Formats: sequence, C-alpha cells, structure tokens
Amino acid sequence: MPALVAIAAVAVSGFLQGPQMQGQPTKFDDSKPPITEVATSITKHTIQLPSGALAYTATAAQLPLTGDTGEVECRMFYVAYTKDGEPVNKRPVIFAFNGGPGSASLWLHMGTLGPKRAPMNDDGSLAKPPYEAVENKDTWLDFADVVLVDAPATGLSRLTKRDFASKYFGVRPDIDAFTKFVKGWLTEHKRWSSPLFIAGESYGGIRGSGLSNSLFESGVAVNGFISISGTNNFMTLDGMRGNDSTFIGFLPSMAATAWYHHKLDKHFKSAEQVVEESKKWIDTDYAAALQRGDSLSPEEKKKIAAKLSTFLGVSEKFCLGMNLRIPEWNFFRELLRDEGLSIGRFDARITGKEELKVGDGSDGDPSDDAITAPITSSLNDYLQRDLGVKLTIPYLNYGPVHPWKEREGGYSETSSDLRHVLARNPHFKVMFACGYYDLACPFNATIYTVNHMGLDAESRSRVSYQFYPAGHMMYIEKGSREKLHKDVAEFVASCLKG
Repeated sequence: MPALVAIAAVAVSGFLQGPQMQGQPTKFDDSKPPITEVATSITKHTIQLPSGALAYTATAAQLPLTGDTGEVECRMFYVAYTKDGEPVNKRPVIFAFNGGPGSASLWLHMGTLGPKRAPMNDDGSLAKPPYEAVENKDTWLDFADVVLVDAPATGLSRLTKRDFASKYFGVRPDIDAFTKFVKGWLTEHKRWSSPLFIAGESYGGIRGSGLSNSLFESGVAVNGFISISGTNNFMTLDGMRGNDSTFIGFLPSMAATAWYHHKLDKHFKSAEQVVEESKKWIDTDYAAALQRGDSLSPEEKKKIAAKLSTFLGVSEKFCLGMNLRIPEWNFFRELLRDEGLSIGRFDARITGKEELKVGDGSDGDPSDDAITAPITSSLNDYLQRDLGVKLTIPYLNYGPVHPWKEREGGYSETSSDLRHVLARNPHFKVMFACGYYDLACPFNATIYTVNHMGLDAESRSRVSYQFYPAGHMMYIEKGSREKLHKDVAEFVASCLKG
C-alpha cells in the first residue's frame, strides 16, 4: 500500500510501514548457510474474462544476478503470466513491483494484476476469513503479459551472502538490480522485441522512475511507466523545518478525507469539489502564507487558520496550535477523535477503534489491517496450490533491507531520472494513478513534483493522471479496481499507437 521525518528516517517512519513494510524486518541468520534457491514451476491455466477465454502460462522462478567475478549474488523471484499463442513481438510486457523499500510484490500481485486475487469486500474493508484466491476479471493479463518481481531479500528473492547487502540495498543499487533483472529476463525469454512497460507502487515510483531511465541509458527503451500511488521525490513527504511542500501536498487529500467522514460544510458536494477548491486556495493563499512563516501577523494567521479549518474539519484552535501546518500523523487521530476513532494512512476511508480519546499516535493503521491477512494468506496458498511452487523458504512480505543507502547530500529523488527519459525519448509516456484518500503518497505531492521537473510543453503532454475514490492501494475498492484496469489498458494502447 500498496505510501515523515529526516531523510534517513523516511524509510523507518514512512514507507516501511503497512503493505510496503511493517514491523521489524526479518533478520539474516549468519549462523548457517542460507537457503536461497526455489525450484522453477511452469503451469498452464485458462481464465474466463469479459472479453472471452484466455489461455496462459504461469512461470514462477528465480533469475540469478551475478557480480563482476561471475559469482551469483542474488536470486530474484518472479511470477510471469504470458498469454498462449500470441506473437511475442506484438504482446506488451509489464514488469511490476511494490515498494517499501523492502516490500515484496504480493500487494499488486494479489490485489489487481494477477489472474487471481485475494477476496476483498467491495469497499476494501476486511473480509471474513478464511481467505482463498478468486478469479480476477480485472487482471492486466487481459491486455499484456505481466511479470511480478520481488525485490532483493523480499518475497522469495534472496541474497546468497549477507556480504552482498551493500550492493543491493539502496536507491541506486536497487535500480541497478532491477535493470539487470529486466535485461536478464528479456534474454532468457527471448522478448527483446516486445513492447515494454514498468509499473511501480509507492516506493516503486522511486524505483520505476529510476529504472525507466536506467534501462534507456543501457539500450532498452520502455514504452511507458505506470506509477501507482508512487512518489519519486522524498522532499514532498518529509515535513522537516523549512520544507512546506509536504503541507501543500497533503492538504487536498486530507480535505477529501474530511469530506468523506462528513466533517465539512454541506456546500461541499463531492470529493472532487473539495479537492479542486482546496487546490485553488493553496495557489491563491495557503502556499504564500506558509512561505511567509513567522512574519504573518496574528490577524493573518487567524484568517488562514479559519479557512484551513473549513477544509480539514478540525478546529481553528487546532490549526493555530499547529502553526497552520497539520502533519498527517496528527490528522489521523484528530479528525475523528470525538468518536474514539483513527483513520487509515493507506486508505483514509477505513477507520479503527482507539482505546483513548487523547494523545497523538494511533494504534496502527486500520487500512493496513484490512488487507494484510487476506493478501498474505491468499498468496501463500495460491503459490503452492495453483502455481505448484515448493516453499522451501518463507515468503517474506517485508525483507531485511537495512541499512538502506539514501541519496547523499539531500532528499532521495528520481524525478530527475524521469525528466531525463521524458526529454530524451519522445515516445515514452507516464501515467500516475492516484487515490483521493491516500495519506501515504498523496496525489498533490505527485503533481507538485511533476510541476518542478523542468519539462517543456511537449514532454508534459506525455504525462497523465487518473484519480480514484479510494486510497494508496485504490484497487482494493471494487469500482476503483475496474477503473484502474480500464485506464491502464487505454494507456498501454495509447503508447502503442502509430
């Protein structure tokens, strides 16, 4: 979900929670040689889609990555779904992954991309156990072959030695590993002439932006990149002193959340209206007020606080007390404090019961709780029962990827990579899929980043946005999952025209 303080802690307090990483990562056991290999399993299936029956092959395997000496350093696990009887030079391939950093690909795999998915209630709330995968009529296999990839040390991917950690755990090492994986997979499966796409969720936006450019620079031109609730600049998520871009980025999503929970005036009729009005106010008043900081007079502060209150559904006193800057962490509790509820970070529509009505922290993320058990249980059962994978090692939802090397001397970002490939490859397109109720990687933060990428008009014309009435993992909501399927199918088709 798939999502913040000083940059070194972004991974700890931000992305590494919930579906992108939750709790303490599994630790390496150096007392005995690790088991790193998983036997390849190839199975044949047919799924009945609205467009008709589709026969496909599922390949669950590891692809070895070697170092300069030829020694295998990492085995990256993937599940590839390929349509039978389709000319490979015509059939698109989508390489997809989640984020974290440290998350496996199970969320996208069993949430929306694969031919089977976890059973979820239509609104994305926690379904009743037990959980068994069901056919997914919204699978992306409908219009492209799909390769779900587990990042090094996650899922069923493994490093062969702990000593190799520094070569794989970090913004650039991670991008390098995925670049090697894609090129290796294309060679092994003879797919160099296929149209290619990248899809990344959450931190997968950082990885996917960098990967699109890394592949291009190494001779692989990608047709398009689908960023699913993805970020590509940590600056917009890290509210350190003096950085007000985070408050600009989070405000419209918070306002939409307040509207959803009936905390706003009745003149707001829809989430779309709230979003547009809040964005306009940011442009005309709020951003300028934040920029002025302490030079605002008490009267000016009171005026901004009053308007902020009307958008966020919290008191003017609270807004003033927070110096006009409301971190998402405080908002999780404050919005529904009187009801004894907190809202979800990955999906702010979903609420959880709190023991106390005081304090700032919440008792976990209720939107994380709604998806973790169904997806985890379904995935493990599905790998064994349907795909014939022998789980000789445990599937790690979240892997031991720390310490993670961030960018030196500033915020980690790959928006520069994305700008480069947009500028140099006139055929490359980007689609950002954004949930209104995502309080992990809010959509206005993405828009802010793109608006500061230095793109000319032609390059900007190849960047598009799609919005959904759900959260970080918008596909857990039935209508949004259907819309995402339609939007991505149309995006892929648009990239292949002409």
